[in-house]
Amino acid sequence: MRGSMPVVGQALVACVFAGALLLLSESLLAGEKSPLNRLRPLDSRPELDSGQALGRACVPGETVVMRENVGKDSSYWRGLHRGQFVVCTGNSRNGELLVADGPGRVWQLSRTQVNATRFFPAEWTAYDRDYLVWAYDRNTLIFRESLANSFEGNFFYLLLDDDGEGRLNGALLIDSGTGYANLRPYIAPLIGSSPLTVVNTHSHWDHFGGNRDLQSLPNVRFYGYQPDGRYEPFPQYPRYSVDALFDGEEESVHRELGIGKRRVTALKIPGHTGDSIALYDAREQLLFTSDTVCPCLLFIEDWSAYLQSAALLKRFVAENPVKWLLGGHLEMSRPKADNRQHEYFYFGSNSHRDEHALQLPLSYLALAEREVKRVLADADDQGPRYDARRIDKPFHDVPMVPVPFPGIPSYYRDDANRLVDILRQRHASDER
Repeated sequence: MRGSMPVVGQALVACVFAGALLLLSESLLAGEKSPLNRLRPLDSRPELDSGQALGRACVPGETVVMRENVGKDSSYWRGLHRGQFVVCTGNSRNGELLVADGPGRVWQLSRTQVNATRFFPAEWTAYDRDYLVWAYDRNTLIFRESLANSFEGNFFYLLLDDDGEGRLNGALLIDSGTGYANLRPYIAPLIGSSPLTVVNTHSHWDHFGGNRDLQSLPNVRFYGYQPDGRYEPFPQYPRYSVDALFDGEEESVHRELGIGKRRVTALKIPGHTGDSIALYDAREQLLFTSDTVCPCLLFIEDWSAYLQSAALLKRFVAENPVKWLLGGHLEMSRPKADNRQHEYFYFGSNSHRDEHALQLPLSYLALAEREVKRVLADADDQGPRYDARRIDKPFHDVPMVPVPFPGIPSYYRDDANRLVDILRQRHASDER
């Protein structure tokens, strides 16, 4: 009974609990590492309550906020109170939400009984789920892959456009992660039969692995990695191509996408890879820079192209309002209290202590450009090569470290290859 008692009760309603778990079979992943009713909110600061009713299906694992008081205190039950942060565990067949409170009780609520979150959580560390999900606003969702599954810990983004009454006009998914865990149960409840556009920011395997999980959705289009029956972590053209995104015009730098009434601009920014792109959401004034600018190792293929792209991005933000830059990884810490330096989390590490904030101010564009120029100034006529004295040290004065692809030591490649082998096996398994 919605609004009066939890779905999970005493022994009398144990069978209801079993039925609820069955209903969630399409929304939850196999092999969950801990009971879903024990998930903790990513954050619970009052200022992160948007005050805006969720009004849509939830993503399993998404933090939401109680909009009203539900239930009554008694010797058996404690009610949910307004402003309490809880975790959505799935969507029932009648369109209602299933949410878990702190002690692990599961409640069935309507979509109007909870608010979406807003802005950014203080930390992105959680090892009790495959994907961490947070709503920057009701229609802008941030996904982070659990470091327990992949040391890459990728971030990717889902932008929705609706008619204000819960009917979806369209959606854009910016990257899809490694594909370590099946992404479909997280995306399908929100999308239904509405149009979904998937755009990959570049052709590295940790940014398009989830495409394959979405290819069976009824109305989906891919720009970047084109999935088919087999998983290919190192695709070549035309298996990977964003040409159609720019109407096949090599000289075209900008392209506007219409996601319902939400306008998104794609920009070519080669450097990290030759096919790297950024995307700009005019509604929320967010610039998605992926691996080109993030608090991380800036792996660079073409240094000259990177500087040209940095200049392009600086011109773009001078001409368009941008609140934040949002990248694809967090591999650096906040400044440490003892030395004011940023710690680098070694490649392959599944534990990050005191991660840097995901959201970056616009000044980081100039910072990235400066650091790249500094590496170039120290290089010989053959260009930058891997320098262990610069890269392997644990602390750096800035939270981004340019790294040339040539000369990367074998342990970097070994760690990456081990993860790629795991991904091959998971994509080939019957579960997928």
